[in-house]
Amino acid sequence: MVQHKTFRSNLLPFFTIAAAAVCIAAASRADVLAATESFSIRAVPVAQAPKIDGTLDDAAWQNAARVQLDWDFTYRRRAEDRTDVYLLMDRRFLYVAFVAQQDASVTASQHTDNVPLTTDDVVRVYLWPGGDQGFEYGFESNPIGTHYQFSSENTAFAPAWVSAGKVSGRGYIVTERIPLDVMRNDRRTTWRLQFDRTIQKTNSAYEWSHAESQLATDQAIYTGYLTGMDIAVANTRTKPRVQPYVLAQAGTSGAGGSTSRMGADFAIPITATASFVGTLHPDYSNVELDQQTIAPTAFPRFFQEVRPFFTQGSHFFNNFQCNDCIDGPKLYTPSIPTPRDGFAVEGVQGPVTFAAFDAMSAGRSDSAQNANFSTPDRRYSLIVQRETVDMPGVHDDTTYYQAQAGNGHNFYAYATGGGEGGTYITQPGGGVFREYGLGLYTPKSGIFASYHDVGPQFAPLDGFNAFNDVQGPAVFAQREFDFGQKAFIQNVTVSQDYNRYHSHAGGLDFSLDSSSLVINTRTLFTISLTSGENYILQSGAPGGLANQNGVSIAYAQNTSTPTTFSYNVGRFGGGYLRSTVRSTSLRLGRRQTLSVEADNTDWNLDTGATEVQWLERTNFAYQISANSSFAIGARRILGTGPAFFGKPQFVDASNVSLAYYNRIGPGELYLVYGNPNALYTQPALIVKWILYLGAQKGT
Repeated sequence: MVQHKTFRSNLLPFFTIAAAAVCIAAASRADVLAATESFSIRAVPVAQAPKIDGTLDDAAWQNAARVQLDWDFTYRRRAEDRTDVYLLMDRRFLYVAFVAQQDASVTASQHTDNVPLTTDDVVRVYLWPGGDQGFEYGFESNPIGTHYQFSSENTAFAPAWVSAGKVSGRGYIVTERIPLDVMRNDRRTTWRLQFDRTIQKTNSAYEWSHAESQLATDQAIYTGYLTGMDIAVANTRTKPRVQPYVLAQAGTSGAGGSTSRMGADFAIPITATASFVGTLHPDYSNVELDQQTIAPTAFPRFFQEVRPFFTQGSHFFNNFQCNDCIDGPKLYTPSIPTPRDGFAVEGVQGPVTFAAFDAMSAGRSDSAQNANFSTPDRRYSLIVQRETVDMPGVHDDTTYYQAQAGNGHNFYAYATGGGEGGTYITQPGGGVFREYGLGLYTPKSGIFASYHDVGPQFAPLDGFNAFNDVQGPAVFAQREFDFGQKAFIQNVTVSQDYNRYHSHAGGLDFSLDSSSLVINTRTLFTISLTSGENYILQSGAPGGLANQNGVSIAYAQNTSTPTTFSYNVGRFGGGYLRSTVRSTSLRLGRRQTLSVEADNTDWNLDTGATEVQWLERTNFAYQISANSSFAIGARRILGTGPAFFGKPQFVDASNVSLAYYNRIGPGELYLVYGNPNALYTQPALIVKWILYLGAQKGT
């Protein structure tokens, strides 16, 4: 007879924390911050919406508020090219136009929306409707109007909005219409605001609001202000969202057979900046990952979370400072099995962010809670995070505490404590986790030191665990040297990393000594030189040593058609290893890309034997339209690869997979064959349809 155990929810005590957050917020600073003289812009209302067509032909743009992006954040100097930004608004939308002049050729290869624009020239709008401690929303477009968006509230943020772009001989113009009802506002009428622009050919990042000590263009405390947003307060989003789905699979018995499934995720606003989130019979397929690639590795593999229940509150967890980070992220939701159902609360209330969830399935319950308090000036913060797992005969309970202090521009210090308790922790101090660190830095340099102490039994079931039974120091230092705007060598970055950890019994457990030199040229070539050694001791096995030294030459690595060659040589485990990586991407048309990769390892063992392994991979992608795409990938691994620990394994494995995506109205259609993350082809065809009712995707 199968026995089912009912687990007690861990949400109840966390509602106490959430209630306390509301009380703290009542005593916080006023909701409207005084705008600075240098970087403040007032929203200009418009009676009739301007045309979004990639031009400024509509007369309404002539009355818009206007600023310039005159600072190059990358090189800390005046911008080489001119960028003018125009802003209008009405009760439903913000209207933004970028006029970007550019001497270098324009890079615009992406034609399908809602895909990160990491390889194109891009213009961006950043908005903080709830002030610098509220949610961040970003909207970006390339020169031909293809767009992407993101938010700190939900990693799946993908509402419908409009952008259009046109390229000319002197640059390009982008016009955008951004809906107000996809963002959360706590009824303040002054928002934080930033504009920036990326030029791939020169590796430049132009920005509007800037400060000498800022570390990123969207570092909230150094951004500007958008005033006059009183007419937008009533139209910022508070709507609930329901997203039912239907999924069907046709496959062999080895791939799980033919099956079907349906369920739903939902989010219900509690306040203007907090939500109750739930999932009922959620999806197990992760088809949204499309064509991820995979390669053999000796260490745990990190996967991106795409399940809506976990993406909704993912930004609230794991906001710990760490130097030479190990054993992270602290909460790794891909390790949680797809639950039968789950419930959560998440939100921001003044200086406090909070989140908690219960994910329940037959015989297992996973829960987590987090609360983060920051002072209004961001100089001090406190974080508490707890994770528990309950199964028959097993209880795992992990709690972390961190205190942070810093001035936001050249110094920080932190202390982390806590650890794991429960069934598997059988000795005093076996599950301890402690880390202490500080950083001294400028925008172009820094030295970061830390001390780690991780118990020999520390291995939380809901964490991403790389090392345990280590204690010792780590130091990382970096310096970037920039040269003239027309110089052949644009910048040079040197870095040094040193880690040396001993086990709690006193023996050397893990060490790292690594140096690097990176040179970026104006001709799109990047040269990287690395040297160092790495030692890892695994319980029950002899230690593994690697002292790899290498060189990498890349051309156009920040574009959609990069070419890379790298070669590494040195000791690896029980032999001498030479490894080579060759990859390139080619444009086959305006919307088609072919990527090819060929890697090999030659491992000469101390015993006299030689092991060789090849990895060959190709991928074809077709961006059908702004709302649809198709990709097919093939990979083969052949031979025996190097092994730090254990006996090397011979592999002869092939994988073929394909993915089709189409966003139709308020829904999304996914059609996937195979699994690109598997070693072998998974003979299964999956069809999934998601419908978004109420608020839009990720809002």
